[in-house]
Amino acid sequence: MVCRKRDERAAKVLFASLLLVLPMFITGCDSASTSVAVFAAAGAKPAMDEAAERFQEQYGIQVEVSSGGGGEVLARMVLAETGDVYIAPEQEFMKSAVEQGAVDPKTIKTVAYMIPVLAVQKGNRKHVTALSDLARPGMRVAITRPEATLLGKYAPEIFQKAGLAEEIGKNIVAEAARPDLLVTWLTMGEVDGVITWHFYQSLAPDDIEVVLLPPEQLTGIGEMQVAVSTYSNNRELAERFVDFLASAEGEAVFSKHGYIVDAEELEKYWPSARR
Repeated sequence: MVCRKRDERAAKVLFASLLLVLPMFITGCDSASTSVAVFAAAGAKPAMDEAAERFQEQYGIQVEVSSGGGGEVLARMVLAETGDVYIAPEQEFMKSAVEQGAVDPKTIKTVAYMIPVLAVQKGNRKHVTALSDLARPGMRVAITRPEATLLGKYAPEIFQKAGLAEEIGKNIVAEAARPDLLVTWLTMGEVDGVITWHFYQSLAPDDIEVVLLPPEQLTGIGEMQVAVSTYSNNRELAERFVDFLASAEGEAVFSKHGYIVDAEELEKYWPSARR
């Protein structure tokens, strides 16, 4: 009799435990089948917001986007071991994601290209028309950190190639962790010129102006890349969203928001794209 009562109590405990776990299991499965979690670079946000909306309209699948710096969102994704898709602002971040085992390298696709440009505050009161103007005494220049972004690596190379590394170097007053912070500093009048990606003019047309650099002054370009996360529980849906971003419709969204998606257009700014 004692054993029977003990067994009955054990059965009740087990049943109660199942009642607590089952709803979580059901919710988790439902969420996994109807949504895609995306960790995306902040620079991709305008295009990503529209792409996510279109994807949901077409497939009835919700896209939940978590935005931030390229390295920041990658770190969050790796730390939590979660997420379905990673969107890197430049190829160096995707390389890091591969090295950390956070994405499947076979799924990597380039969805947009970015060109380094010289940007100034709207109105260009300092009359900056060329790279050499950043070398003038008293100019306040900002770049992104070389160790944090590919753009930060390119900026000193561009100055060096133009023979202006020493002169412009004296005028560098700040280094940002992310390119979007450079736009903020320009808008606030804290700096006079920055090296950033070209598409930021489309994101902030009322705040900044862009001065294109001659192709011979450039040392490289940026590639915005997407890939399926190795932590994904929605592999099929994640691949579908990556394919959507790389499709003609996805390219149209990125193009609308100022990114370069056409190889022939890219050649105008970066002739090395022909290789």
